[in-house]
Amino acid sequence: MHKTVSKNRFKTLGKLLAKNGIDISYVADWSSSMMHDTDQPRLGSGNYNGIPGWYFTKADKNDFTSKEKSLIKELFASKKFKVVSVNDGEMEFDNDRYFYPSISFILNK
Repeated sequence: MHKTVSKNRFKTLGKLLAKNGIDISYVADWSSSMMHDTDQPRLGSGNYNGIPGWYFTKADKNDFTSKEKSLIKELFASKKFKVVSVNDGEMEFDNDRYFYPSISFILNK
């Protein structure tokens, strides 16, 4: 079961990534005639070796660089999260679906 975590902590992570040049996807606001992103990162839930966690996806198809991967781990640790993996993008085996690069993470105990 997920521990309740304030959505503001995820917003803080998103801002921290953006400040360091790492662009992730954000929730879209469709309430007006023009769609625009909110300040809430698009958050997925996952389970990593039996530990509940979350993931962010990158806003584009460009994979994270080695330097970005190291930086992401440092940034998340500074906010008491542990990065489980930083994944490159991947095309499904029959070329009908693309999985964007992602950051999988859990609470750091």
